[in-house]
Amino acid sequence: MRKIIRPELEASVKNLGEIYRLNVSFDQALKSLRNFGIKNPISIRDLAYARIQKGRCNSLSRYGSYTGAGFLHLKNEAYLLALNSPLLDLELASQAVEVNRAGKYFSTGKDFYDKYKEIAEIEKNKEPENRSVLILSERKNYEIPTNRFNENELTKFLFKDQAENYGNFLSEDKTKRIDKMPVWLVNEGDVDIREETVLTQLWSHNFNGSFSLDGYYRDFSSTEMIRGVIEKTSEANL
Repeated sequence: MRKIIRPELEASVKNLGEIYRLNVSFDQALKSLRNFGIKNPISIRDLAYARIQKGRCNSLSRYGSYTGAGFLHLKNEAYLLALNSPLLDLELASQAVEVNRAGKYFSTGKDFYDKYKEIAEIEKNKEPENRSVLILSERKNYEIPTNRFNENELTKFLFKDQAENYGNFLSEDKTKRIDKMPVWLVNEGDVDIREETVLTQLWSHNFNGSFSLDGYYRDFSSTEMIRGVIEKTSEANL
């Protein structure tokens, strides 16, 4: 039985809480966070907010992070992005870690895709920031201009009330101005060779990676950064 590693306090952020981090495999991180009282990895909205508050030189910006969101891919279908990834299920996460050790993508039943697609269809008339599952407009890598974060469906869905602020944060530093944020997705060929749902987790890259959004990673078995938040409403505690 593996030892449960205690998360390390990384930062205290006003109007958010305490951010803790781990460098372990994804399934071990979920166990450790939950043992510590944190249900799920940090949302990408909260990570963006924390980066804005702490700045580009802080470790929150200097190191990337897995978030709570995840992608669902199915042959010949639009990709889906769920704020609460199916891989937050510990059993599925453990299975994904083992498959990733062989350098392969993890896939499971088609019913997973169908379930989340149904939710996305029900929610599609809501504003992006009020949805829990988004149908992506692309199946290929693309870029989103930082000055359009408050207009783009994906960035409004993920960053919510921080969309415009985060776009400004990325573009305001003239020493390394970021005008576009890349979005990296699983290659269509890796999806369309199978009949099952391919599951990946959303990784938010660091400053040197232009803060890209990466959905093509298959390295859950490695020791990547994963963060969680203990919310605190009292500023006196921060």
